[in-house]
Amino acid sequence: MSRLSFRPRPLDIHKKLPIVKSVKEFDDEEVPATAASTRNSHLLRIATENEVHQTPSKASSSSQEIPTPQFSVVDTYERDYTPTFTQTASYIRGRGARAEISEFVEYDLDNEDDGWLEEFNYEGKTLTPEKFEIILFKLEVMDHKARERAGVITPTFGSPIPVLLQLDAAEEALQPLCVRYPVFQSVYNYWKLKREQWQKPILRRLQPPPPVNDTNPYNVFRPRERAHRLHTRRMQRRENNVQSFEKLRQVTFIALSHVT
Repeated sequence: MSRLSFRPRPLDIHKKLPIVKSVKEFDDEEVPATAASTRNSHLLRIATENEVHQTPSKASSSSQEIPTPQFSVVDTYERDYTPTFTQTASYIRGRGARAEISEFVEYDLDNEDDGWLEEFNYEGKTLTPEKFEIILFKLEVMDHKARERAGVITPTFGSPIPVLLQLDAAEEALQPLCVRYPVFQSVYNYWKLKREQWQKPILRRLQPPPPVNDTNPYNVFRPRERAHRLHTRRMQRRENNVQSFEKLRQVTFIALSHVT
């Protein structure tokens, strides 16, 4: 007698469970009939489930249809809305956001500027951060134009860039800003001192690029101030370069010569 290979199948609630009364019912003769009946009942159950699920699917598909918008033709549309656009012979260009004559300000105050402004307005609020940014931006642009007129524009950053804009010329050009002369003089002195410390324009797009043969990747970014730390022998960094290799060879040669 061979046992049937049993595998779990889902139970059919409509099928009656067979009652085994004798061991003879497990003979090989009844195996095909039992397997066929089990397979037929399983197929019948699947067909019944498909029929049950097909009916609501049609109703759901009809309810999920996207409605088509309706429209109507207006006969007087061309008369009510006359075309005003005319095709030009050239491309249509918009004014860029970096136009210097517009109110767009490219400069943002940094921590140093915020500290100076807070100290300047300690006794009374005489200068707003927005007006401070506008003045610094205008000073940068005017100084760049002054260097262009003087012909001292450097193509690459190799030497300190001096300040050519004078206080009287800047004050006369920025009279529409309606800033009092003592306030403007203080801002100008602060800007000039900062330019001398940076040795280059504080506006990023006016800074000349580094030389082509400069391999230092940090020159394109703003340099950070680092605190000086004393380097001991243990903190020295060991590098695997040609110079270190030659030193190691010399030490090895001297050690071997003393041994022999």
